Amino acid sequence: MKKEKKNQEIEFLKQNLNNSQGIFISKYQGLNVEKFGLLRKEMRSHGALLKVFKNTLSRIAFKQTYAEAISGHLEGPNFLIFTNDPMASSKALLKFAQENPENIEIKAGYYQTILDKSGITTLATLPSKDILISRFISVIKSPEVRLVFTLRAPVVNLIRILQAVEAKKSA
Repeated sequence: MKKEKKNQEIEFLKQNLNNSQGIFISKYQGLNVEKFGLLRKEMRSHGALLKVFKNTLSRIAFKQTYAEAISGHLEGPNFLIFTNDPMASSKALLKFAQENPENIEIKAGYYQTILDKSGITTLATLPSKDILISRFISVIKSPEVRLVFTLRAPVVNLIRILQAVEAKKSA
């Protein structure tokens, strides 16, 4: 690879690092083109970029960035995922890795902090923002709902007693 091309690759990497919220490094081995294409398509659908780079170029680009801490995982055949939606991308990556355990190994990542494989798995299994908001609202709403049912209970019990008395008198 010519020096000019290498510099372009490094700049491309730096630009993607600066424009993304998170990055994941995964090892691939024995993955056919069709499956790799499916993974790329899945990542694109979540707004992520999956790219294979030379490890030495990646290490150079990672210097003096937030990703420098995970550059030690750049060994062997790797691909990088640059994403602005780390939760969705990590879910897709984890699902694909579970479907192809002999071909994909999740190594490390960075999203607000350094993530190892277990951290990425945890991130992938977290509920979505919408689910967390709905759970929070139900927790906030719960005391008011209980209060309404508690205040309504004497009236409902009185109505039931009156209906029972009416049914007894009519019989």
